[in-house]
Amino acid sequence: MKLPDPEARRHSACMRRIKAAKQSTAMPFDTHPDNGEDVPYIFNFRKGLKHDKNGLVDPADYEKFRDGLLEHHPETFADAPLVTMYAEDDLDGGHVPKPPATDACGNPMTFDKLFRQWESPTGGFSYVLQGPDALAIATPRAPDAQSAELVAEMAEVYQMALDRDLSVAAYMDKSLVDELAASMTAAARKRINDDHAKVQGSADLLSRFRWFKGHSAPTDEKLQERRRRRRFGTPQEPKNLYRGEGEDPWPTPFLSQFMVMGTGGSCPGDARTEPRKSGQIVYGAQRIDQAVRIATPGRDYMTAWKDWRNVQNAYDARGVLRALAAKAKADGQSVQDQQKVSEDLLSATGAAQYRPLTRLRDLATYVHDDQLYQAYLNAALIMLAEGYAYDPGIPYHGNTANGAGGSGGNREPFAVFGGPHLLTLVTEVSSRALRAVRASKFQVHRRLRPEALGALFHTVLSGYKPSGETDGAGNQVPVEIPHGHKARSTLGGTVARYLFPNGMGTEPALSDLLTKVREHNKEINKDLQSPGNAPSWLLPMAFPEGSPMHPAYGAGHATVAGACVTLLKAFFAMRDKDDPAKPTYVVPPGGDAIVPDPGVSMDDVTIDLRTLKIEQGLTLEGELNKLCWNISNGRNIAGVHYYTDYIESALLGEAITLGILREQMTCYDDAENVSMTVPLLTRRTLPLALLTDGKGVQEGDEVTAVKIDRDGVLHAVTLAPRIAP
Repeated sequence: MKLPDPEARRHSACMRRIKAAKQSTAMPFDTHPDNGEDVPYIFNFRKGLKHDKNGLVDPADYEKFRDGLLEHHPETFADAPLVTMYAEDDLDGGHVPKPPATDACGNPMTFDKLFRQWESPTGGFSYVLQGPDALAIATPRAPDAQSAELVAEMAEVYQMALDRDLSVAAYMDKSLVDELAASMTAAARKRINDDHAKVQGSADLLSRFRWFKGHSAPTDEKLQERRRRRRFGTPQEPKNLYRGEGEDPWPTPFLSQFMVMGTGGSCPGDARTEPRKSGQIVYGAQRIDQAVRIATPGRDYMTAWKDWRNVQNAYDARGVLRALAAKAKADGQSVQDQQKVSEDLLSATGAAQYRPLTRLRDLATYVHDDQLYQAYLNAALIMLAEGYAYDPGIPYHGNTANGAGGSGGNREPFAVFGGPHLLTLVTEVSSRALRAVRASKFQVHRRLRPEALGALFHTVLSGYKPSGETDGAGNQVPVEIPHGHKARSTLGGTVARYLFPNGMGTEPALSDLLTKVREHNKEINKDLQSPGNAPSWLLPMAFPEGSPMHPAYGAGHATVAGACVTLLKAFFAMRDKDDPAKPTYVVPPGGDAIVPDPGVSMDDVTIDLRTLKIEQGLTLEGELNKLCWNISNGRNIAGVHYYTDYIESALLGEAITLGILREQMTCYDDAENVSMTVPLLTRRTLPLALLTDGKGVQEGDEVTAVKIDRDGVLHAVTLAPRIAP
């Protein structure tokens, strides 16, 4: 035999590329929704534009910013007026000090080190050669002002901020908390029980909001499919608080096992438990430690108006703090003085400290600096090392149900269908997902961040005098948004209606929550001079710089999470090949899950990984879905996203990966008959860009799982439900 004729091979390669191109463009692209933006643009993303003392921007500046986002030509966006200078008195009266003249290396602190820039604002116009186009799949319109959903998810973000230093072990069903506490010291037992009582209080408060009670407003989402996945009518309890879609339908730990455990080896059962408790992931001849850097407990940012305003004006508060911390260390200052400007909890020698993910703040810290595919690369490494079975539709591996090549009796997957193929795809789907979500963020929705919505609540509650400053003249008139200003009338018809008249607006629970926020901020701001210590209802942020320099919706982390988790669910078998009624387990029924000890204080660094028996076990599908919302909601805990940012973006990422995998089917020989079966995050309809006219899933079909056949057609399949054994 000889190699294929070069011309025949060239023609075949061309035809396969054409087939893939036709697959991705055969169906109409979605029409993207109107985002409802209107002068004075207070419900749109404006970070980086010049904010006046009342937190408002010149509408003309916003329009230049917006117009530069509506085409790919680089010169148009170059006119968007990014803030690149500040007045010295702008930095007085807040928590973030003025920058040093030079950094720790002696280099001048030039403006590019003091101000942040918008991140890939026109990246959504870039084309891709694999998977759906960045503008092919629409995300629904974000919740409107006056909607019950918007205030419920903003209330959740506020409550998350207040709860950041509670232990993750407290966010479980009481039965699991009691079982875990039984093996603890008295001090740790008190800690977890106290935390669980606070978790119950948070759940009770949020359950009073209309959206969670099943009461909607005229402007709320009407489509039942979306209401279902966005928790309409779902009371909040410790067992579901701050969680997401797709986990196992019985009580489980808050953190995915893939966030805390190390590699357990290839022997299933109890033999895996002790190696997993090490928290060390095998990475070739190296290892990855699951411990995370500890941010200073109790330290929140942007609780004073000047700090908030400077950050909106693109001031790089984190960069300045890092420069000050590095300089303090280089100058030999005491650890106590270094701690004043350090984000991190420092040891007695001034070093950053690490521990397993123990409190909600640790999860926020994880997603502050992670590479976006990092958690899923870790999960893939664990699954490969522990020998989880590949999807039975993939040929050549020992668990395959695909008979191609005699079931692979003399070969195994490697370059194709093996570890290198999988690990490369983790990064590939991440890249494509980020382009799609950039289009959603900048080109379509331009949704304001929670820190900006919190400033609108603060503005109303301050009597439209958000800065607390006066005009500086002899009569000392307070700086105020005047009567008749469009911003004031807009706030009066939207945000104010949640609260007024006399605290009896549409959401009475909001007044109780914002009272807690005011007291929290009062404690943080107590050492500031007036007006920095004025009453503040701003959202306490986990990051000194607040959100990234791009809009809230969709969420980059959540889109990548949906994309990467979908890839892992496609490559690995979610059901047992020999008994399809049985799920694949990470922890078998009656086995031990890994849960971080809560410690005895917020700054405890001596955290053990404990075992907790789960009678029903933990399925692979459930723990991967949990990994998706752990990372996504970690950003919400930090204060930079809302729940709808998570769920709708995760579904966008899921769709991007399905599109890539269906096109990759053109790469394989027909006789290999490759297929992949993927359980979805939630019951949903699929976007048109993934469908094949007249074959498989069609427009409007609600599906819970799909099978991608060798022609790239998606078929609805029914997998055995995950039920308690």
